[in-house]
Amino acid sequence: NQKDWLWFCGCVELALCVPVRSVCGCADRSGSAFLLLAIKSEATNADRRTAIRSTWGQVGVWGGRQVQRVFLLGRAAGGEERALPQAAEALVAEESTRHGDVLQWDFQESFFNVTLKELLFWRWFEEECAARVPYVLKGDDDVFVDVGLVLGFLSQQAQQAQHRSLYVGKAFVSSSPVRVWWNKYYIPMSMYSSLTYPPYLGGGGYLLSGQTIQLLLQASQGVPLFPIDDAYVGMCAQAANVTAEDHPGFMPFEFSTSLHPCAYQGLMVLHKLEPNEMYLLWSFYTQHRQTC
Repeated sequence: NQKDWLWFCGCVELALCVPVRSVCGCADRSGSAFLLLAIKSEATNADRRTAIRSTWGQVGVWGGRQVQRVFLLGRAAGGEERALPQAAEALVAEESTRHGDVLQWDFQESFFNVTLKELLFWRWFEEECAARVPYVLKGDDDVFVDVGLVLGFLSQQAQQAQHRSLYVGKAFVSSSPVRVWWNKYYIPMSMYSSLTYPPYLGGGGYLLSGQTIQLLLQASQGVPLFPIDDAYVGMCAQAANVTAEDHPGFMPFEFSTSLHPCAYQGLMVLHKLEPNEMYLLWSFYTQHRQTC
């Protein structure tokens, strides 16, 4: 809830509980990833992380381009909604040992603390990856990504110097803050008085260049933390003079099994999938896609 956010909103130097192995290559750029998949998850969502690792989020060389993966976590929350936080933390530790792809910070997971995770990721990226990884896909753990299409798009962008500050996805322009107090997105006038948010990207996933993350991090020094993460990124983008670019390859609606998989042909990012749906779609994409 908002109390959680108010408690942690000043804590931008939180320690890493679980550090990640080197996923960004060496200082001389040998072994460097062309694309880093940075997926926001929660300690209790092990089934989603397993599905991603087994399907679209596999690391390695895709079409001649190196792809790496990291999951972004806080601490498992207790209470009725998170009955077994200790078990979840133990599972995270096991995942980290086995896969080396978990970044976990020392703050409690909550809806309003996702912004904190965003800022901490920017700081980690600046220290570990900025000079070596040109592109990042930021996504939730309920998205499905066509990595081949993403790499094709990014390979084109890499040839255009003007796109070094890339920030592209499903753009939301002139979105208004929710003023209904019982809505989970509720923002009181005392916290944000403007009628609209700056343009931002939403819908579960978007693409950034490494340079854009550096610009956002620099701009964040003058932008107070805000509990709606996508809107906060938009605020930092506006302060950094980075444009939120809309692209039709980012699904503007939720995934549905009522549609034939061919209906999603040409989309880079699909949103709101359960783990079993990721497996089904991956099976179709890898075995029957040529029938579309």
